[in-house]
Amino acid sequence: MFRVLNAFRGTQETLSQEEKTKIILKQAQDFELALRAMDYVLDDKAEEGLALLNESDKTDGPDQTINVLARGVIEFLEATLSFEPEEMKIASATLARAEQLSLKSKQKAEKDQIKSSSLYPPGTVYAVTYTESCLLHALLMLFSESMMEAAKAVLKLRKAYHTLQDILQQIKKANKKKSTLKNKFRKMKMDEPTTNTNAESGESSSASFISSDSKMFESVDIPYELTPEEQKDKELLEFAERIHKMRVKRLSGAHIDNPPAINRLRDELGMATLDSLPKEDSDSVSTEHVFLSDDLDASQATIDEFVHSGVNLCFGILQVVISLLPPTIGAVLSAIGFRGSREDGLRLIWRATKERNVHGCIGLLALMFYYDGPFQFTDDDFDIPAATKSRTKRTNSNANSLRRQTTGESSNSLSKTMSALTIGSELEDDEMDAPTLLHPGKILVNALLQSRALFPNSALWLLNEARMLSSRGKLREAVQLMDSIDVNKIHMRQVKVMMVFDRANTLVHLHEYDRAADDLLSLLDFSDWSHALYTYYAGCCYLESYRMCILDLKDPSKAQDYKEKALKYIFSAPDHLGKKTFKAKNLPLDRFMLRKVEQFKAKQAELGVEDPLDAIATSPVHELAYFYNGYNRMIPEDLEITKKMLTEYKNPAIEAMDPNQELLRNLLLSLTMRRLGDIEEGCKLLDTEVLTKIISIDENGLCTYIKKTEDPWAYPAALYERALFCWKLNGMTGLPESKQWLDRATGYADDYELSSRIGMKIKAALDRVEHST
Repeated sequence: MFRVLNAFRGTQETLSQEEKTKIILKQAQDFELALRAMDYVLDDKAEEGLALLNESDKTDGPDQTINVLARGVIEFLEATLSFEPEEMKIASATLARAEQLSLKSKQKAEKDQIKSSSLYPPGTVYAVTYTESCLLHALLMLFSESMMEAAKAVLKLRKAYHTLQDILQQIKKANKKKSTLKNKFRKMKMDEPTTNTNAESGESSSASFISSDSKMFESVDIPYELTPEEQKDKELLEFAERIHKMRVKRLSGAHIDNPPAINRLRDELGMATLDSLPKEDSDSVSTEHVFLSDDLDASQATIDEFVHSGVNLCFGILQVVISLLPPTIGAVLSAIGFRGSREDGLRLIWRATKERNVHGCIGLLALMFYYDGPFQFTDDDFDIPAATKSRTKRTNSNANSLRRQTTGESSNSLSKTMSALTIGSELEDDEMDAPTLLHPGKILVNALLQSRALFPNSALWLLNEARMLSSRGKLREAVQLMDSIDVNKIHMRQVKVMMVFDRANTLVHLHEYDRAADDLLSLLDFSDWSHALYTYYAGCCYLESYRMCILDLKDPSKAQDYKEKALKYIFSAPDHLGKKTFKAKNLPLDRFMLRKVEQFKAKQAELGVEDPLDAIATSPVHELAYFYNGYNRMIPEDLEITKKMLTEYKNPAIEAMDPNQELLRNLLLSLTMRRLGDIEEGCKLLDTEVLTKIISIDENGLCTYIKKTEDPWAYPAALYERALFCWKLNGMTGLPESKQWLDRATGYADDYELSSRIGMKIKAALDRVEHST
């Protein structure tokens, strides 16, 4: 391969076209190599991916922007899979460097007029890499679940927002240009029926390689006509063709050393469909790599593909994140005209998933986390139908509303953004309407199954399939799928951690506490996230097993062993604090655990009981199940066990009828009753035994909060659940009251250890109610 390093050193004031062409092709190759490297990581082949980047570094010149961003994306995936503070620190540092390099590369491309796209001005692709770096960096701050870090993240989001505003304006202009050219070409075809159709759109991005009547060589990666000298440069033409072949192999999944993906493509989830796939030596197995989707287009230039998918992903995620931010931060953003539409954001992310690159994969992972992740922002019980009114009308309405809230320069800036937003959010013929966005169903299943086929070695996609099964109440099938892989053979440690932790959560929802505890304790050997929480959680599992023995739900002969283990792990958990956390800063769930253990100790002293376990009233494993969406995933059989454990087990702490513990127990019991179909009785229990302890409402509907601190997550959560009861009891006619309860939940919110998590849950529900029919 020829070298173009000297061309990018800026030794000459003006670069020749030949030099620019070499730089442009080298850039396209670098982006293809980076995309391939990231796909290796997504297939659990991180060593191959990083080796590819290292090799690319050796041949690159001073511009290593895309390689640094690729490493940042890889580290971001690792960090967000495990949420380990040290991993988040490493990823943040790399992404910060990618931000700096992006700005320098953008300035360099603008100065030298390196036009690598037929659609956008020089440097646009680096504006996208800058935006992506800023956004991923901000997400790491938000995922820390710290209100302080969330506030800092807003500054990063603002940078990304304004850069996207500029890029979207360029996309708007490009769309107009494309539309004009297409209309012109259609007219030409009508006037000249025999026109050669090879040059379909009249612009160089319409096909990969064209040998026209004039025998001119064209490449979509070179956005202008080559000079006669370049047309004769065999090395250059071969280089351009290699880039085209790299792109085709990537789009078909042939670039990361796997057999054809078509042989692994399934129609349904679960082990049964896996077992029915043809064997590798079967006559029915295809030996040809083919595109798995009709949406893929090999005639789109690599740089244009990166810009389109990157903008859709970044602006989509940005809008969804803003729409889910805790109310306190969201109110500040809204006041300065910085607002996100979750529906528009989701639609843009879905658009990004149509591309066969890392942006499409990150988009799919974000959608999986949103729809089927452990927090499940789309609460299954809040199944309110979405509005179906015209997207254009709603976008214009939002724009007008926002403009009324701003004046002067801010208003002009926001007006530009909303104009660009309309371009990015117009509902195309093949895009989802609002109800489908709310419940994508088989569309999401098919997207995941494509990734499972493309990345057969990755436990990451298997984990997401298990999560999808779990969110549909198929907990046993989810465990079966997770058991089908040897976790010790997973190369990506963070995926291994998430696989084991997710399996433990699922086992807890199935009341299989022995296996859950084993999984949790095994995490101490290879996870750096929170040894304190793992230990406490395992102890809670053993405590529930002990209580099940007392109620003859388990072998009574094992009761003493469970009791000893519960005592050991629950009360030793605080000893792990600070040992495996960045700067010894305790994580939100660490602080939650510490407060609970101190609460148990204080109750033991108050009651004067010898056995510390007798000082624990409501079993803490049921609180943890709530945090990981267990109540929405249990089937009636498992919910009945939960109800039995909450109502029939007795000990001195329970018999003491402590008001705070009774509030917590009755909150969890009301949810269990609702999920079992006893909605009216569950609501009555919540009203009389929980809400009266945290809020008072006068005859005019005005409420006064009764501030409590014993279990601060439970109070806004109870108000949120009351809103859900309104929906379940009264349907659409109950939505005004539902919104009232959600507003009250927002008002009760405070800065406590789980405020970000509970706050986002409330915000998501409020958005759904406000945008319902």
